[in-house]
Amino acid sequence: MRTLVELLVAVILSLCTLSAFADSAVRVKALNYPAWLVRNYETFALQPGMRLQSNDLIRTGEGGRVQLQLTDSSIIKLGESSRLLVEKLPASLNAGDVSIPFSLQALRGLFRVTSKFPDNVAVGQQLELGVGDIEAAMRNADIWVSADLAQDAVCLIEGEVAVASAGAARVDMNQALSCYVKPKAKAPLPVDQIDMQQHQLWIAEIELRDGFGIAAENGQWQLVLISLTDAGRAEGILKSFRERGFAVEDKTVERQGRTLHRLLLPGFISIDAALNARSRVEQQLGVSETWVWKAN
Repeated sequence: MRTLVELLVAVILSLCTLSAFADSAVRVKALNYPAWLVRNYETFALQPGMRLQSNDLIRTGEGGRVQLQLTDSSIIKLGESSRLLVEKLPASLNAGDVSIPFSLQALRGLFRVTSKFPDNVAVGQQLELGVGDIEAAMRNADIWVSADLAQDAVCLIEGEVAVASAGAARVDMNQALSCYVKPKAKAPLPVDQIDMQQHQLWIAEIELRDGFGIAAENGQWQLVLISLTDAGRAEGILKSFRERGFAVEDKTVERQGRTLHRLLLPGFISIDAALNARSRVEQQLGVSETWVWKAN
């Protein structure tokens, strides 16, 4: 059991974190589990509503997908088995600041970035996105991004994006479905067009999947995984579940004079979403006989 001093320290640190980043420009809007946040060399299970800060790393696992929301209504989506570094992040995009730093690094996987800067942000400001060997800059655009061991790619869905790589001239893309591909250790290929069918396949690999159970900021439905009377055992299992990328919580309830520790996965947007997640969660966490419960 944790000592009173340890609990007080944990509470103080949590309050400091919430206070410092309550106005963060990026938050986790929705996701399919599993997913993680790596911050200050510590790894946490990602959950809807989390606010991000500079140098945060977002990871998704097999079947995991994440949707990030910016205060200016821009959206960043991660496909499964992806890694995104939030390199530099402003406190807000609505201040009209002419020196807003905003840069991301797509380290591995599939992404969709839809940037929409508000009118009161200086014209020269843009979102800078590193994609392996490619550097992309955009203000109001929608792009699909891939980063892997063989090559990196930035494909324009709409708007305008400027791309460049070491030893190659900058290319301004403004034609929908144009694609810039840079093989590793080689010169970039000539900008080419992708067909609508390929575009739709790529987009499908990034969107949140209903069949995997979507958890969101204001989701009211919870998947109850297991109930335990042993507080120490509940704490150990909770830690194990979180390490696997599931933001499980411990809710205590009183039943017939006993304290039960209900380990539950919260935030599902509907009863169907919780039920859709059920079989995958049971398989990945090694539990059975889970049930759905609506939060009060």
